[in-house]
Amino acid sequence: MEGHKAIFDTRDLQDLRPLYTPEDRPVFHPYTEVEPPTDPHVVVIGFDFNRQRWSVVSAATPEEVEELQETADTLGKSVVQLTLQNLQLAQQVRELAQGGQEDA
Repeated sequence: MEGHKAIFDTRDLQDLRPLYTPEDRPVFHPYTEVEPPTDPHVVVIGFDFNRQRWSVVSAATPEEVEELQETADTLGKSVVQLTLQNLQLAQQVRELAQGGQEDA
């Protein structure tokens, strides 16, 4: 929009779409001209008027959470399989050790 600038309402963090005001109009609290981040890995939690920047926290996308859950499930299954194999091998070692002692 020619002759207008984008501003953002810092009170409604769920809807950070730009609002437009004439370029020569000053912007006051609770609005800012600082564009909010658009990175899908961050969640806006507020705006720091002293530093003139958005406060954000890191976040994972739902797809990343699902992928990590699948990886954790696969690793868990592998740990269970390795534990069972270890128990079987330990039992075989005990049996061999006992058999060797009987032969002596």
